[in-house]
Amino acid sequence: MKRIQKIVFLFFLLLIHWNCYRNLNEAEKQSSYVDLSNLNWEDSLPINVSSGWEFYWNQLLDPSFFKNQNQSESIPIVDFRPWTNLNIAGKKYPAKGYATYHKKIKIQNSKSNKRLDIYFSHLYTSSKVFINGTLIQEKGHVSSEFSDITPNRTNTSIELVVYEPEIDIVLQVANKDFYHGGPRSEFLIASAKQMQMFKNKSLVVEIFVFGLIFGSVLYHLFFYFINKDEKAFLYFAIVCITFLVRIPLLNSKLYEYFFPVLSFEFQTIFLHYVNIVTFVSALLFLNALFKSKSYKMIAMIFYLGGVLALLTPIAPKTVQHYVNFLYIIIYLFLFLSFAIYLLFKHKKDAQSLYLMAIALFSLGLFCFLAISLNYLGVQGGLFLILGYLFYVVFQTASLSKYFSHAVESRANIEMALHEESLQALSKQRTEMQLMVHDQLGANLTDLKVYLERKKSELIKQEDDTIGLDQIYQSVVSIIQSLRNQLLYIEDLNLIFENFVTGMHLTLLRRYSDAGREFEFLPSDSFVNYFNQIKIIGKRQNFFLNIFYMMYEICTNDIKYGKGESVWILDYSDGSFLVSESNLVEQVDGITKDKIELKSIQKRLGQLNGTIKVKLFDGVFEVKVSFPAESVLL
Repeated sequence: MKRIQKIVFLFFLLLIHWNCYRNLNEAEKQSSYVDLSNLNWEDSLPINVSSGWEFYWNQLLDPSFFKNQNQSESIPIVDFRPWTNLNIAGKKYPAKGYATYHKKIKIQNSKSNKRLDIYFSHLYTSSKVFINGTLIQEKGHVSSEFSDITPNRTNTSIELVVYEPEIDIVLQVANKDFYHGGPRSEFLIASAKQMQMFKNKSLVVEIFVFGLIFGSVLYHLFFYFINKDEKAFLYFAIVCITFLVRIPLLNSKLYEYFFPVLSFEFQTIFLHYVNIVTFVSALLFLNALFKSKSYKMIAMIFYLGGVLALLTPIAPKTVQHYVNFLYIIIYLFLFLSFAIYLLFKHKKDAQSLYLMAIALFSLGLFCFLAISLNYLGVQGGLFLILGYLFYVVFQTASLSKYFSHAVESRANIEMALHEESLQALSKQRTEMQLMVHDQLGANLTDLKVYLERKKSELIKQEDDTIGLDQIYQSVVSIIQSLRNQLLYIEDLNLIFENFVTGMHLTLLRRYSDAGREFEFLPSDSFVNYFNQIKIIGKRQNFFLNIFYMMYEICTNDIKYGKGESVWILDYSDGSFLVSESNLVEQVDGITKDKIELKSIQKRLGQLNGTIKVKLFDGVFEVKVSFPAESVLL
């Protein structure tokens, strides 16, 4: 992850020094006529001629108007910016209206075949471009009748073959609904080669950021699907997906290379809905990450705002764009404030939260910068893309550190609990041994000795010794039972250290006490599996179920079987197979239904396993199988 951060920082530094175009000097910015005839167009960067445009408010002038028209001092000279930002002689212009922009550029000293490209970002909101008296391109529909205006949200790229020394540019712009009206951003002119290089640089940035965020989406979704308890990864992946679908609609409009051009209204509504999903999923991400579901008021504000924002497309267009803009500003501020508050509250985990703080700072800085630039009429899409990039990179690093620390802490807790359980078993066994030895065992032993003495004294009195024999046998049985209980606790302690060995010794002891022979045949794969697994935490229940299930099969065999018992244990294709077979006592009325214990089926139900029982020719055979995946549950 540190390597990714270094690559991103290096990429950003290169981007800063990666000049894409150059501006006019201060003297050239003051006039609507620019002389660029001495420029070597093939080697020069694109020229930004966004300064020095004649501005004609509420007029849609044809190129013929400018043929014999000399520049008048009364004609305002403005930048290539929205007219809603203009303040000419104290006059402010409304968003609803139309205007004509005019500029003349000298590109060569003589008549020759000169190929040039012109490029500028989408305008507010419909435009018509004339060059040297010819209509070159119309975006949407421009009209002085507001009901006829059709907006368009696409970039303009024009390829020219110029034969004249000069190019005369007339730009008509009309707007009826958007909160801004007029042109925006840079107006670039360059040779075809230089313009293509400029576009390629923008595409490289967007493709790089898109690929990085797409990889982050796959990473977090993969982590979530293998660990569905960590929903923060799912919600963060959704946030990243909302970034992904926005990138092709920003800056260079990358989607136009693959899909038909989308209408202005559709893009506006679509991006607005994407913003709603972004903020709601970002809130869910914070709740899942910091377990902050107690902040119900904050959640209600986000949910209520999202529901109300869903209804804005039915509002009048003039109101809709303002409401959408306010929704972004207000909820971006709320999200950043809530996230910073949670960071401050959980500042103990300083290392990972430090990275998250950088992510939030980067997102807030670049987002507010992009929003401000767009509002002022400057293309801010690239800054918004960079904000997505830095947020995703640093938030991903923060999540990785946060959950690696959480997983490590959880593993340490499980190990500590495992050690405590072993210590508890050891302590329990020690205390029971002391109790048996010092109290119950000593008293029973004294009683046994006393009974033996009395039996020898009363050997001739047969009636009296019958009761003593029964008492004597009961005492011996109690001592044996206590001994077996101590050994059982010791077996439980042993299976947590080495399951196969502990199981083998437990079964061997039980069959030996019953005077039966026993053969234990685990396969190599069975032994290797248990040697690689540590029985800690939640896995203890799984292994205890296996132990109890096999213990009950053994009990069943001792109760009904005879002769040698053969146990075959195998592990294959993610499943365990335990097979036990033995001869059965020839007792009338015994069936496999009676031999098959319900407790074994109950254990197998917890293990998601199955059981098969056969009884033929005096041979009883039981086969149980269950998946090893239960270890992970």
